Amino acid sequence: MKKITFIVAMAFSGLSYSQYNTTWYVNPSPAASAVANTSSAGYIGVGTRSTNGTANTPLPAYNLHLHGTSDYILSDKGGGNSINFGKTTRLGLTNSTTGMTETDGVSFRLSENDLVITNQEATGTINLNSQKFTGLSATGVNLALDGTTSRAYIGASPSSSTAYAKLTMTTSGDNGLYIQAGTGKYGISVRPTTATDIAMQLMGTDGTTRNFAVLSNGSVFARKYTTTLGAIPDYVFQPGYELMPLSELRTYVTTNSHLPNIPSASEYAETGVDLGELNRLLLEKVEELTLYTLQLEERLQKLETGK
Repeated sequence: MKKITFIVAMAFSGLSYSQYNTTWYVNPSPAASAVANTSSAGYIGVGTRSTNGTANTPLPAYNLHLHGTSDYILSDKGGGNSINFGKTTRLGLTNSTTGMTETDGVSFRLSENDLVITNQEATGTINLNSQKFTGLSATGVNLALDGTTSRAYIGASPSSSTAYAKLTMTTSGDNGLYIQAGTGKYGISVRPTTATDIAMQLMGTDGTTRNFAVLSNGSVFARKYTTTLGAIPDYVFQPGYELMPLSELRTYVTTNSHLPNIPSASEYAETGVDLGELNRLLLEKVEELTLYTLQLEERLQKLETGK
């Protein structure tokens, strides 16, 4: 038992020793200035110099520091054109499935102030720079945030034009746009600040004429309202339509306090008013009233002529 314990202790001692003495060559060109960083401080770098080096390159500032000093030029073998991304640091992750070329695996690239993360196996890209979040994309889909135009783009590529819409989504504060499928089960909800704020509006092509607006107090403004209705009540004028006798109409109105076939005030208070259907019913009553008027006019003529 003592012998086994001794062997295990030696194994851990060797592991610890090897971690502190791994050799990293941080400045391999020219070969004469290559220096191994064997200190246990934990700061090692590629493209930097070690703590005891003399090369005119910066010291590593991170536990693992990759420092780019040369331009990254991407050549277009087909068209003969090249793209120079400027001073660049690149880190590639590959495996035996992806392959090992610079077009395989996942690429982390810092070019000048732009950070680009690309899954080259799935054509997905995240692109960040000092002014924009210029792309979180997969095949056929793109999300971008543009700090120069204060716009968010979904499904479209960023543009320098301010004609693109602004999009704000927030879970707190005012004037947020919510799309929720949970407890509230609402599709879109906008929370204005006051009762007269415009919750929704549609401007004309001149950019100044408001053609449609919804206020947070429930008011709706529009220039034209079109609705799909049931049968237009021209059937009132068709032969065989049974017009309620005036005596029965008088009894119905006295008893119910509303016209036949028209919902009561209490029903409208409970369910609201379908404006399209209400207008259809009102037209029915106007046409019935026309028939009543014609009947009365006919009776009046008979009295006047005695026929």
